[in-house]
Amino acid sequence: MAARVNHVAIASDQYAINGRFYEALFGMKPSSKPRPARSVVIGDGYVGMNCIPRRDGRYSGLDHFGIEVDDLDDTIARIQKFDSSLSAVKRPPIRPFAAYSAHDPDTNIFDLSQKSLGGQKDVYAENEGGIAPRHISHIALRTRHAERCAQFYVEVFGLTPLNRKDENFYLSDGRVTLMIIPWKIEDYYAQDPARTGLDHIGFTVESVEQVKKDLIFLTGENPHMRTRALGYGSEGEARLKLFQKCPLGCFHLTDIEGVHIDVGEAA
Repeated sequence: MAARVNHVAIASDQYAINGRFYEALFGMKPSSKPRPARSVVIGDGYVGMNCIPRRDGRYSGLDHFGIEVDDLDDTIARIQKFDSSLSAVKRPPIRPFAAYSAHDPDTNIFDLSQKSLGGQKDVYAENEGGIAPRHISHIALRTRHAERCAQFYVEVFGLTPLNRKDENFYLSDGRVTLMIIPWKIEDYYAQDPARTGLDHIGFTVESVEQVKKDLIFLTGENPHMRTRALGYGSEGEARLKLFQKCPLGCFHLTDIEGVHIDVGEAA
């Protein structure tokens, strides 16, 4: 079956300025039909990003990701065949990017959509698959039962395992890599433990050095675009070292909300 990663969502009290940050630094494009009261929706031509307001009782940061499939009924049947305890719930029709919400064996949430149904709006309908110079390359998920979750995404969605020699699992839809990292409490010895779930997002760019220069320029142009400092203090140093274990990028920064971003150049 055909499946692809089609969006990632970030919840933030500063969702509007956070969306502008990704536009300004990574060249992501806004929807031609914005919904300013609900969210900021942007895209890189292949993957959409939904910057949503943090609602009561919810955490800020990376919230969920989405997968587009060619047959929703078949996909839901595959999910339940993999594990009969897994399920999906239909989303409200106002959502421009998802027909259902579902979860993997570790209850990591993802959205499901089917393009041929015509329900997509915003950049989810406008993304045509072109490769922008700066584009989302990977989405990292840190979870307790990484191997079983990797098996789930391979068997249900047909994602292709990549041959890399470390403890992580790398699954590709042909353009975007879903990186599944084993969550271990031992990794947090020198810092407060983070919950399982989405860990960071990665971008491939034409020049890491140019991104560094653009980030300095952007901060000078607009002080509201200032990102979070990384590596300060003993806990900050431990968090950065753990983040830097990702082998898919070489430059590490955050967005306005503090979401970790891993940046690398095309091989």
